[in-house]
Amino acid sequence: MRIRLFILLFSLSLPFIGYSQQSTTNSAKYVFLFIGDGMGIQQVNTAKVYADSVLKTSENLGFTKFPVTSFATTYAGTRYITCSAAAGTALSTGSKTSPSTLGLNATHTDTLFSIAKTFKDMGRKVAILTSVSIDHATPAAFYAHVPKRNEYYRIGTQLITSNFDFFASGGFLDPYGDKGGKGSPSLYSLGAKQGVGFTSTFTGVDSLKLAGAHSIVYSAPNPASSSTFQYDIDRSEQDITLAQITAKAIDVVDNADGFFMMVEGGKIDWACHDNDAATTIREVIAFSDAVDVAIRFYNEHPHETLIIVTADHETGGMALGNSSNGYNNHLSLLQGQKVSQEKLHAQIAEMKRTTPNATFNQVLTFILQQTGLTLSGEFALTEDDLSSLQSAYNTYFGITSELNDKNMYSSTDKIAATALSILNRKAGIGWTSSTHTGCPVPVFVLGAGQQHFSRFLDNTDIPKNIIKAVGK
Repeated sequence: MRIRLFILLFSLSLPFIGYSQQSTTNSAKYVFLFIGDGMGIQQVNTAKVYADSVLKTSENLGFTKFPVTSFATTYAGTRYITCSAAAGTALSTGSKTSPSTLGLNATHTDTLFSIAKTFKDMGRKVAILTSVSIDHATPAAFYAHVPKRNEYYRIGTQLITSNFDFFASGGFLDPYGDKGGKGSPSLYSLGAKQGVGFTSTFTGVDSLKLAGAHSIVYSAPNPASSSTFQYDIDRSEQDITLAQITAKAIDVVDNADGFFMMVEGGKIDWACHDNDAATTIREVIAFSDAVDVAIRFYNEHPHETLIIVTADHETGGMALGNSSNGYNNHLSLLQGQKVSQEKLHAQIAEMKRTTPNATFNQVLTFILQQTGLTLSGEFALTEDDLSSLQSAYNTYFGITSELNDKNMYSSTDKIAATALSILNRKAGIGWTSSTHTGCPVPVFVLGAGQQHFSRFLDNTDIPKNIIKAVGK
């Protein structure tokens, strides 16, 4: 196993010969930029090891075999550890800015324009896709210009006037302007006046395209909290996936003149803020499934397609390995986790609402069912583990006080957080933070113009190199 891990880590920097060889002198007509929000090299590596050793498949994370692999620094214009807004602006415009800023310079005195606008001005179609809300930092960085990333309604109005061809996401965070003061017209009514069509079905997308809609905005029909896709670990068969909207986006924007498509796996970051390894791994694999859709398109257009897979920053300081396990890991334990930490918290909160006098043993039984933790066997809960869970139970069920912990994008309770912390530790996963880190992020590239990415990069180099690959 040690030899296998060694080979995996170092193979990321070696050429992959599985794709057809093609001239790097061709210009890219079709460009895919995949951004795994919060996805550092350890998130990629851990997901790959999990796929290989637990799922027993080599088909996942095909982008790790791309012929060009590098890293990119992610610092903001005024801070070493970036936020998604500043990082998204760097990836979209090629310029650094200050934290929380979208599409403006650090002092908010100049407008920065994204490569998506450049492509649109060239007569090419543009699609912006994400598994979170369409007005969140990363997607908004490609069309909006605001000093604060939480100006969601204002961001939405700029989406409407962007003239981009297709948007897909979990929805809007503030479509009626309620968060900035009531009385504003809804984004839907504003969009209708501009020829923008809104839908929550793929048949609706097809109909709007056939009708010649100026722009199409698709929102998931069954969004999770904060207008996002369901976590893959929580997803039902009826829930939409990032791969599905990537395929639909290709249907919408594919044309002889070319296109630019940004696809964000936004909830990798959210799971990492929760230090939820099983959910993180599932989100990385779901993100990779979307990349596979682009790879299939590349195989049909190998001389004209460019695919870049990268991240805006790393989240959580994730590590494959921790002090408790030494050189060992037991990632198979993560298979027992049935739900995300966010959903586990919701379930525990519902238990408290319906059964406020639930005993510790009742709660513990439920935790064991949902996480795969056990009271017997090699990885049984220890006395210290049980003591930690008892203390968390005492806190949440009111023996001491009722407290929720607020993470970056979700609330949780000490029971859910403690249970998954124990599971992560036993599996051999380490975390250093519940926020972002300053670690460089990986860059994987395939296709026309890939040679422009074969060195250590800064995130601002990526959009500049895309433009070079296009030949402009």
